[in-house]
Amino acid sequence: MNRKWERTLIRILGIWQIIDGLITILVYGTYKKFQSAVLIQQAAPEKLKAIESISGSLYMVICIFGILLIGFGLFHSVCAKKYVKDDEVQMKMAIWFLACGLFSYFVMDLLSLVLCMSISILLFAKNKSIGKIKKQQKIKI
Repeated sequence: MNRKWERTLIRILGIWQIIDGLITILVYGTYKKFQSAVLIQQAAPEKLKAIESISGSLYMVICIFGILLIGFGLFHSVCAKKYVKDDEVQMKMAIWFLACGLFSYFVMDLLSLVLCMSISILLFAKNKSIGKIKKQQKIKI
């Protein structure tokens, strides 16, 4: 059974996650860094060290989250090419995308949520069909 549609959706998911990670780091991280710089300028001298520490930590968390998204995007791009193959049951991949959809739900990345759930549903449905076809082929032999 052909899995071209799933591979296409996985590639789209990978591209989106890379773009989302870059937006998170470059736009949101820069915005928060600029916002904290303004706050530091207005702060009292005794609170300066604490504000610098908090703003630096916040920027690091934003960057780590962005790198995580970029990593997921690269992994999904590799998965689309290497691991999702025609006429094979892909149970681990279906569960992986279900878990990624759950992660996307908790971080409110709605586009990734829709893509991951769609990929999971397609993988589970085709897994069932492929399993039945292989079972019938075993019975005939």
